[in-house]
Amino acid sequence: MFYAYGSSIAGWNHCRPVIAIDATFLKSKYRGVLMISVSKDANNQIFPLAFGIAESENNNSYEWYFSQLRNAIGSRENLIFLSDRHQAIANGIVKVYPESHHGICIYHLEQNLKRRKVKSEVIKLFQSAARVYKRKEFDIYMSDIANVDKKTYDYLMEEPPERWARSCSPQRRYDMLTTNIVESMNSVLLEARELPILRMMDFIQVKLQHWFYERRNKAEGTFYDVSCWVEEELKNRIDLAFTLNVFPVDSWRSRVEEEGITFLVDLNKRTCDCFQFQLDELPCIHAISAIEKRNIKKSDFCSHWYLKESWLKTYERQIHPVGHTDSWIVPESVKSQIVKPPDFKVPPGRRQKKGHIPTTEPSKITFKCGRCRRIGHNRTTCIYSPALHPFSRKHREE
Repeated sequence: MFYAYGSSIAGWNHCRPVIAIDATFLKSKYRGVLMISVSKDANNQIFPLAFGIAESENNNSYEWYFSQLRNAIGSRENLIFLSDRHQAIANGIVKVYPESHHGICIYHLEQNLKRRKVKSEVIKLFQSAARVYKRKEFDIYMSDIANVDKKTYDYLMEEPPERWARSCSPQRRYDMLTTNIVESMNSVLLEARELPILRMMDFIQVKLQHWFYERRNKAEGTFYDVSCWVEEELKNRIDLAFTLNVFPVDSWRSRVEEEGITFLVDLNKRTCDCFQFQLDELPCIHAISAIEKRNIKKSDFCSHWYLKESWLKTYERQIHPVGHTDSWIVPESVKSQIVKPPDFKVPPGRRQKKGHIPTTEPSKITFKCGRCRRIGHNRTTCIYSPALHPFSRKHREE
């Protein structure tokens, strides 16, 4: 089953062309998975786009889901999908959205490195390589990884850098290098996933109604030309911009010096030698210093994705309640249909409520001794208490 609200479909046209995809297990009687597509609005908040319910994560399920998604929202220029490394997702995107780009979450790639027992030094180099804006800096970090750990370098290069490195991506990823936004959506629906499908849909509808209402009111109440998040970002960058030296070249171009390094800023083309200006489509600190030098509005150099106008249009339409079932007008052709439950055998045992702790996470279990009250051991292995336990280590040594 696939469904997307008309309000989300209309609002998607005013969001950045980046969609994060993931699926999470349902915990009701008949199990299955809930597929979720989300993006970010002008205020950098989660924007729910579409949902799908399938038996499991496989090639057929994702091909069906992406087909339904394309029928609902179509395609857009410079569209990019973000997900983990699930092969079924990649296959579905290639078949249904061949013109788009598929990027992977750097957090999941980092977790894979930790499972391979990679040194923390190499992991930090990988994080820097994935996040930098300039290709030259990416090459430098990857060269350092190759010098320290050639096996890890070969492992990372098995996955094309275009899929995980910001500087190598053919499409803008903006600030979305991970799939945290869809993971956050999974957390919002944590309790709802234990409900029957119809009750879960009601929960999602109420949640989205509340989000659309609150965010629409917040957008209408702001006095900025851009969203509140963008305004805060620009204010934070101004403090750093004031420490830079600016030398205007002409009416649009400036030479900006930062710690002995020179950057050329072109406000007309909205470019900077640091590449952050053109990849994020927000003024970097070098661009802000050039803008402040000319006493012009910073919002004029932000992408239309971040403007208040786009923020308002994103939540312009409401999500209307469906009302009580007695008030529904259902066609006879629909009433005559009999929907049977899925052919599913309930496995023995109690249904799992919480996810397994990954091997990459440190153990949260701590021991406290009942004799000396110290942490890290129990009363059997205690060597500090004057009253010895008959099976304690100190007693056995004596």
